[in-house]
Amino acid sequence: MRVLLIFAAMVAMANGCGQPMIAPRTAGTSRIVGGEDARHNSWPWQVSLQTSSGAHFCGGTLIAPQWVLTAAHCNQDLATVRVVLGEHDLSSASESVQVASIVGALPHPNYNPQTVENNIMLIKLASPANIGRTVDVACLPRAGSGYPDGMMCWSTGWGFTSENGPIGDKLQQADLPLLSDRECSSHWSDFYKPDSMICAGAEGAGEDGACRADSGGPLVCEINGSYHLVGVVNFGHDTCSTSYPTVFARVSAFRSWIDRVMATYS
Repeated sequence: MRVLLIFAAMVAMANGCGQPMIAPRTAGTSRIVGGEDARHNSWPWQVSLQTSSGAHFCGGTLIAPQWVLTAAHCNQDLATVRVVLGEHDLSSASESVQVASIVGALPHPNYNPQTVENNIMLIKLASPANIGRTVDVACLPRAGSGYPDGMMCWSTGWGFTSENGPIGDKLQQADLPLLSDRECSSHWSDFYKPDSMICAGAEGAGEDGACRADSGGPLVCEINGSYHLVGVVNFGHDTCSTSYPTVFARVSAFRSWIDRVMATYS
């Protein structure tokens, strides 16, 4: 496992992914439910999917200049959806952001809304993003990559800061420990599919967790200075209880599909 992680980190540094120019504030505790503001533009791959009126409804991750990875259940009338890059404060009209339209949305062909399996989708932007200080790409893991239980990773988004809202105006961050498959199954029983899902959190009341409108957003883990996209927010407890783990689509399980789609529609 250590050899695999070190190799992945070497590839990441060679490709220039997962290395924000503005360092995230990762010391101490934080949470999305309850809220801690992220440092401005410290998660430059974070995407906001918004309606034509500018209302945020899902997150996403920039994985290549023209591609965003998100959850399949974020699939709306994407002809009217705008993809906003470099966003921090949703309430501010003065931020220098990039707004892109969508030319293609490709949910996983085996997405099952009843079991929420294969809850992942690729979005192709009409034109490539301008990569720089405030907008950049996260690293993708190699197919089949695994991560040790207890590894601290980061979930980010503008989701609800409590059960009934509101969403966070400023980008929120949460540090979450990865859980073993057995721990995840103890909370979610048959809903948790270890081959295609990974979960993190479940630290109890007053701790960290994702909530509604965080859907589709990233779970990233730092490996030797580069952030790798380990998960895509899939589902959590109805009340956003932080005693339950957040479940993510396991990105390494979908790497071959991601590569195939991006090559086909390049």
